[in-house]
Amino acid sequence: MIIDDHTMLNELITSVVDSLKGFHVAGSAQTESEALQLCTQEKPDLVILDLVLASTYDLSLLGKIGRLCPQARVVIFSGNLTPDIIKQVLAAGTYSLISKSATLAEFRTALLAVAAGRTYYSPDVSGAIKGLVLNPTPPGLPGQSRLTKREETVLRCLAQGLSSKEIAATLGVSVYTVANHRSRLMKKTGLHRAAQLSLYAVRNGMLAQPGAQFRPR
Repeated sequence: MIIDDHTMLNELITSVVDSLKGFHVAGSAQTESEALQLCTQEKPDLVILDLVLASTYDLSLLGKIGRLCPQARVVIFSGNLTPDIIKQVLAAGTYSLISKSATLAEFRTALLAVAAGRTYYSPDVSGAIKGLVLNPTPPGLPGQSRLTKREETVLRCLAQGLSSKEIAATLGVSVYTVANHRSRLMKKTGLHRAAQLSLYAVRNGMLAQPGAQFRPR
């Protein structure tokens, strides 16, 4: 079973999986609700999961899949495997992690390893794990590298749906400065969409609710 909100990537993964002997894609889902319904119907042996969907960004879906399909092996296949996310995944359990920068050959190798009962980490993920062991970061909010006060303010603005130009006018800075803050936000959180950043702000107590008003600081 494949859980990813990119249609073209779903089709590519399906073709790769179906080409492997003994493998067959039971179905694909693009949202959490679709994923849970499909898990209930199909009871897959292996789940390929992108942690960051349009409607969610955290690890809650992992736990739900585990309860619905305790027999399923989960391969996390994501382009947002930041050190913070990797650390959370490792703390949540034994899951295989593959970066979306991996080659198709490596992806096939990973699937065969997981199907055989082994855990697989792509080389860049293994390097990040070594970095976490050698240089553990101080604790902060779940899944969050520490944000500066200005980054938190820009995040609130983005969660409100403001454009970079509107944020620049609100804060009295250049659009270029806002772009830099936004780039650092995406790097620290691993999120790239306005809806994901809005959820992140709400779940970390930065907004009372989606669309809540706030004062820039």
